[in-house]
Amino acid sequence: MPKKVICVWIGTFKSENELYQNYLNFDYENEDDPKSKFGKDAELEYYDEDFMESWWLEDISLNNLIEHKDNILDSEYFFEELIAELKHWNLTNKNSITFLFGEDGEHATNDMLFDYNGMKSKDKPIAFVFRKEYELK
Repeated sequence: MPKKVICVWIGTFKSENELYQNYLNFDYENEDDPKSKFGKDAELEYYDEDFMESWWLEDISLNNLIEHKDNILDSEYFFEELIAELKHWNLTNKNSITFLFGEDGEHATNDMLFDYNGMKSKDKPIAFVFRKEYELK
């Protein structure tokens, strides 16, 4: 059975449009090397955006996230640990959370996330908060 991995970032953006249109969108003008600002800031050479979910919430509080738990893929495998980790973070002014999923095995996707150790740079609109490997039961 393939192993899975999830990585999570939280961020602060001026607007929902800034997050989705300007930050997460890939710049295909440079067709040889299309990148998103998210990919550059997260220090990911490449990722498949089809396995990403990003939420804009006016207020990223633990209660707000818990209310949305059932909307996220595979949440039963990592959500409690994610909430426990986020209790150590200052969520004031945070208004986005991004989930990127990976899998190894025959249908591998985003498998570089198994070796991902976070971001070196701290002065970005996003911060890496969590990585968890799991297997579906």
